[in-house]
Amino acid sequence: MAETRNLKQWATIYRGLGNPNRLRILRILSEVKQLSVSELAKELEITLKNTSRNLGILLNLDLLEFIGRHDRVYYRLNPKMAEDIKHILKITFR
Repeated sequence: MAETRNLKQWATIYRGLGNPNRLRILRILSEVKQLSVSELAKELEITLKNTSRNLGILLNLDLLEFIGRHDRVYYRLNPKMAEDIKHILKITFR
């Protein structure tokens, strides 16, 4: 059963997804599993600062999770992401 969300929660999610670079991050991570901030910034051709800000927004929405390894932090899609959001992303990235 899909998680019940109120309109305010959906508005927050759609605002978070309303940035092309954030959608690109989600699409890239759905294809390659995990990347560091610098790898994502290079792929997106945007600054590290901009990449980090976008990753922070996606983390706050529980769409991503991070793993620290050695001296790097790697980001990946949150495997515990709500099913209704997974469905929206699947449709978006067809």
